[in-house]
Amino acid sequence: MRLEESREFTARLEKAALKLLKLEVFRKPDDLARRFGLPLPVVRFWWRNSDQKTEPLGHRELTLKQSKIIRRANQVLEGWEKIKRYRPACGAPLSNGRKCKLSVVIRPPEGWDRGCLADRCRMHGGLSRRVRKKKTEDE
Repeated sequence: MRLEESREFTARLEKAALKLLKLEVFRKPDDLARRFGLPLPVVRFWWRNSDQKTEPLGHRELTLKQSKIIRRANQVLEGWEKIKRYRPACGAPLSNGRKCKLSVVIRPPEGWDRGCLADRCRMHGGLSRRVRKKKTEDE
């Protein structure tokens, strides 16, 4: 998973989490993080950096639009899986000519500004801080 894709995926998670917190489907960020298996510091950070204004809704008076928003946000957050088999493959070229099939790494909470998923597995530099150089023709 490339850096742009990871950032885009993380932004979708953040938007869905904040929507559920603003509509008071979950009262605290901790409840939402535990429900969907997200790291607690990340969800707290998202909530702290938002305006933290809520729109209390009576669950019996939900409009069709509000129920769609809640359902879509739940689906986005349910799409987040810590389980390895649901994450994209690493894809690093191996010595036998094939591509690595291991799952990409989940970054620690401090690195979620670069996206929640790294682009490689732990064997092929998923959490390394170095910049990977591309091979040029003259090398």
